[in-house]
Amino acid sequence: MTETDQFDNTRFLIGLAEQLQDHWQAGQNSRHTPDLQAQIALLEQMAELNKCVYSLFDFEKHRYIFHTRNLFSLIGLPPTQTNAHWDSSYVKLIEDWKPIERYLTLRKQVLAGLPPEKRVGFQSTTCGAHVVNLKGKRLRGYYQARALTFDKSGDVKLSFDSVSDVKELMVNEPGHWMRFAAADKVYHWHSQTEQLVAKDILSPREIEFINLWKSGLSLPEIAEQVCVSNYTVKNQLANARKRMLARDNTSLVRLFSFFGLSDY
Repeated sequence: MTETDQFDNTRFLIGLAEQLQDHWQAGQNSRHTPDLQAQIALLEQMAELNKCVYSLFDFEKHRYIFHTRNLFSLIGLPPTQTNAHWDSSYVKLIEDWKPIERYLTLRKQVLAGLPPEKRVGFQSTTCGAHVVNLKGKRLRGYYQARALTFDKSGDVKLSFDSVSDVKELMVNEPGHWMRFAAADKVYHWHSQTEQLVAKDILSPREIEFINLWKSGLSLPEIAEQVCVSNYTVKNQLANARKRMLARDNTSLVRLFSFFGLSDY
């Protein structure tokens, strides 16, 4: 999985949703125009490349307008099953609804505090909630939603989402976190504190060190470049790992890159 930069064009995504609104079914695109088939194929290819599920979700009608076919693999349907389709009963896979309910409540709260012009590009993320799929495999979900349209109350109506299993990147301890960003406003919530905080989940200094480590510098080289001690670099990265629940520095960089913190 990587940043959704390929699909930042909100107008494109809304147009795609309008075309697929009433007649899309996974894997059945023979009746679509060549241009629409090409757009779907691109999303399918990027989903496989980035190891995530991409989707367009209508929160008013609580249904998928579109999702990439690998959703069925994520939820544990056998590859031999034909005519796979999304069934609302699959939501029972979520063993603890509290993180989901809290996420939706906090997202609505954050949006309510933003004027309409600040909601453009609003992006929300939740990471670390546990799910057991139909095969009994235990997953830890990473869910990111980019709001495309809003309802009359200002809550999300249509969103472009990505979902993946990030269990391999996270520590074994329980916990999850959320992040909400729009324009110059960024908020985060963490299960360690259970408080919504009006700042990013990582500090600017932590982001600087992660970017330097991501660029290939060793810890001593980072310390030398920014004129601090090795201990300071190690401590900053350790704090970032703890907050993101990352297994190691490599996992930290991958989680970090998912939602483009290096852009902030």
